[in-house]
Amino acid sequence: MYLDVILCINCKNSMKGDDNKWYCSCGMTVWKVTSGKLLSPAHLKQLMEQGQTEELIFKSKKNKPFKARLVVNGTRTEFSYSNGDEDGDESTKYMSLDRKEIRVRVESGQPGIVDLTIESTDIPRFYQKINFGLCSTREAECMGIIVAADYAKFYIPDYREKTMRVQVNSEEFSNYILRETKPRDKEMQYYVNFVWEKLGCFRAFEAVYTPKKRRKNEGGNVSRKFPFGIFPWLEKITENQYLDGNIRVFLPHNPAVYRQFKASFHVAQLLEVDDDEYLIYEVPIELEKALDTWFSMVKSSTSNITKFDSNLNSIEEGSNINEKTGDKN
Repeated sequence: MYLDVILCINCKNSMKGDDNKWYCSCGMTVWKVTSGKLLSPAHLKQLMEQGQTEELIFKSKKNKPFKARLVVNGTRTEFSYSNGDEDGDESTKYMSLDRKEIRVRVESGQPGIVDLTIESTDIPRFYQKINFGLCSTREAECMGIIVAADYAKFYIPDYREKTMRVQVNSEEFSNYILRETKPRDKEMQYYVNFVWEKLGCFRAFEAVYTPKKRRKNEGGNVSRKFPFGIFPWLEKITENQYLDGNIRVFLPHNPAVYRQFKASFHVAQLLEVDDDEYLIYEVPIELEKALDTWFSMVKSSTSNITKFDSNLNSIEEGSNINEKTGDKN
């Protein structure tokens, strides 16, 4: 069943429904019965349009009624308690946004993949699941913060007057960001230093360890579609090498950009060229349409998602060429 009038808060596609839940292809899931409360389509509409419901009455595991709002966090919902209800805990409580803060949540439950949420009173809520390829969970979380910092700088004019509050699902990683401990791995040290440089442009920043309990209904699938709107600032610079049958792609020395690019185009080859401004990759010219789509999607806002429906075949085409050609690295 499709709910054409209710669009997913994350990707703006139509929500679907079955007997037990409402869901979207991006992973967004809302259970129709939550803690003893039967939710209606009106409640779903509130969640998808406002990010939260009105205050409702639920039942705890001990069958005790309690009042709370449902709020969206990533691809799932959690409770927001108006007065510190005892049935909640620190990992599920939701605090309203302050106009002087930018709230970022990064979670990596599997190597290379990060769930990124960005919230601010200045911009619409942003969520994406991003694949950064072959890297550790800690490295992926670094990439997520880099994306968030650049995203905030692009869309929020007075970002220098804001405090960026980063919530992470790893105590070890929060200690890295706060400089309380230092990673042993040199590559990880480079990424953490890069994160510090990005966060240094804000008025202040915090890293808070707020663990989330794993739920059985949380999926681990990664979309084969390119991520949406994560690099709105990125300039497209390419150069066709018709004699070689390749396209040269010029990317900034930003690990979040080149790791995501490599995760999307497995056959991309890094050229050993000494260039202080760009990293230069080559991809087969057969991937030109997929390359155009990647740039369009990572640069665009989620409000324009329907614009690229006709280009999704380019993504699949690119994936097929990746698989047929093989990774030469």
